[in-house]
Amino acid sequence: MTDDPIGDLLPGTHTILVVDDVGVVRKAAFRLLSEAGYRVLEAASGDEALDVLSGPRRPVDLVIVDVVMPEVNGVQLVRLIREERPAVRVLFMSAYPAEILVRAGLEHPDVLFLAKPFARDELLAKVADALQRHPQTQVDHPRSGRASE
Repeated sequence: MTDDPIGDLLPGTHTILVVDDVGVVRKAAFRLLSEAGYRVLEAASGDEALDVLSGPRRPVDLVIVDVVMPEVNGVQLVRLIREERPAVRVLFMSAYPAEILVRAGLEHPDVLFLAKPFARDELLAKVADALQRHPQTQVDHPRSGRASE
């Protein structure tokens, strides 16, 4: 990265994967990020996200992931992704209260988090913050657990 944070975030320089089982949220994030100039991929589930990432080696700089999803929650998905791509940055998002997020395994103090519903400026500010952080400071050892517990 350069000393100019705006230069690091120029349109077309970063690819973001948005993972959310709620289509309207996923599509809104896709649209807002695309309009801001990011290359955006999307997935409706953890399995679909892993399929997207297992295709031809796509450089993905940031994964924006819903914490509470069926089958594989966001924290579990990030663990799986980091096995293959340890340098990927993560931005968690959810509309659930903190107690539910902790049960899902999201309890690390340095995690980047975006509350849903979000405004365009909130999303873009969190994305900029995430892209400037070192990936390993975001989620070191999240507790295992499922949102359904």
